[in-house]
Amino acid sequence: MNEQDSVQPTTLPVDDQHQPPRLTPYELLMRQSRKMGGVATRTVDLTKDFLKRDVNTIRPPRPEAILFGKKSESSSHSVSDKEAKAIRSVVKRSHEVLAGARTIPLPINLFPDSIIVDRTKVTITRRTFFWTSQVITTRIEDILAVTSNLGPIFGSLLISTRVMNSTDHYDVNYFWRKDAEYIKQVIQGYVIAQHNSIETKHLNRDELVDTLLELGRDSSI
Repeated sequence: MNEQDSVQPTTLPVDDQHQPPRLTPYELLMRQSRKMGGVATRTVDLTKDFLKRDVNTIRPPRPEAILFGKKSESSSHSVSDKEAKAIRSVVKRSHEVLAGARTIPLPINLFPDSIIVDRTKVTITRRTFFWTSQVITTRIEDILAVTSNLGPIFGSLLISTRVMNSTDHYDVNYFWRKDAEYIKQVIQGYVIAQHNSIETKHLNRDELVDTLLELGRDSSI
């Protein structure tokens, strides 16, 4: 028997045969690095796909963008340029001021109030301190009546509304007499026109003001 045959093979215990070989710290570090590299690669791919997407699929276009003809690629319908121009014209006309007045400043009012009447609403601004105000906006359709109290110099307005809340009327005091009378006639004329379904949209500003003053003029004997 030669020397090679005399050497018996070394066998491991049964438990050691089923255990995976232990990794060195370097091998563990390399395995963790490969995992992190895979995650980073997938993140880059997802980011590229995200950046290639249409922005409108991520954030839908604003309603006014569709309203005024700024059609996105994902939008299926948009108004024409002619319709958008007409809409802009209506919006601009709705804010057209027909009448406005401010109460008398010092020495009566330290912070004067104001009333503005446009084609769609009446806006009352009450000022109580510097840069402090309460703005009350009422649609013309919601105004029931307007009353003026006129003196030799000053005047006040009382506006009654159909809005059901804690306050259904608003009074503003210490206008100049002529301003209170003018504002009252404009608002009253508009209320009469609304209640009698008189069409005023086709009138320009001057024609509308003259019509409202005529409608709101108080009758006298």
